[in-house]
Amino acid sequence: MEIHSETMNRFCNQYKILKHYIEDLPSQAIHTRFIPDKWSIHETIAYLSRYQYVFLNRIKAISNEINPFFEVYKPEEDPEYQFTVARSTGALLHEIYRLRDDMKTMLNNLSPQECSRIGTHELLGRMNICQWLEFFLLHESAQFYKIFKLSGNFWNTGNVSHGNVISMPLLSKQMDELVG
Repeated sequence: MEIHSETMNRFCNQYKILKHYIEDLPSQAIHTRFIPDKWSIHETIAYLSRYQYVFLNRIKAISNEINPFFEVYKPEEDPEYQFTVARSTGALLHEIYRLRDDMKTMLNNLSPQECSRIGTHELLGRMNICQWLEFFLLHESAQFYKIFKLSGNFWNTGNVSHGNVISMPLLSKQMDELVG
């Protein structure tokens, strides 16, 4: 089994859009929790940065162990997440880019036999490395969608829009229904 070229293409490029979602946002928009019990854009980016390490370690475990088991990742139980969220947004984006390059190299060097290796997720069950990669990309996309919505929420709260900032109508509930 090999990683599908379409999947690898998404893995190599999907993350690059993140900086465009936030490039014209002021610090206030990036660090404000618009919904009190939900993460800010910065906290979500910190989660994405930290989760890349979690994913990388899971792929290494799958490559070296027989069917390792992984619980759902809970950042609130991860002391490293608290360290990560304390970093600047710029440093987090740099880390996402740097680590993604390392991850690309590792994934490109996997043999078809290694891609077939299995790891079990607490909720999703048994998955080979190709399926783990799909899960990672879908999970990352969901976080990007949250950031996209939060940036739109900022501009729609009466703030003046400029540049190429995303501005979307306050139809969050309808958009959530569209994507499931």
